[in-house]
Amino acid sequence: MPAFDVARRWTGRVMLDRAGAKLGTIVDIYYDAEADEPGWALLNTADIGASMRLVPVGQAVEDGNEIRVPYHRAFVEAAPGMGAGGRLWPQEQEALYAYYGLEYTSASLVDLDEDDDEDDDEDEDDDEEPLEEEDAAVARGGRRPDLR
Repeated sequence: MPAFDVARRWTGRVMLDRAGAKLGTIVDIYYDAEADEPGWALLNTADIGASMRLVPVGQAVEDGNEIRVPYHRAFVEAAPGMGAGGRLWPQEQEALYAYYGLEYTSASLVDLDEDDDEDDDEDEDDDEEPLEEEDAAVARGGRRPDLR
């Protein structure tokens, strides 16, 4: 897996399929939140008739001035795509994982901790004492009358 700073420099370069055939020009690199690394290259594949397609960069390698991926041209042509400058939503990323046969757990730390955080908040509310009028003024950014 290329580091994000390396993959970012691939913008504008040609991507090749496993046989060395041109797939298109890399328009952008998208971060993969699932894997916490660069995940997808958005290709302008207009010269092969498909327009914009997303290709995983996990197994991409530099081949001279070009980038090679282990997928066949026809497979990439049929892949899900999106417009340049668009946002890659989680449900779209999940569809890409499925299309390319990659494992997708869709679990994140936020999802796993969400229930625990709600329980903690409820417990904290039970322990709080009501604020005195002077303390409430301080909490709102005011000054206590006795501290001039």
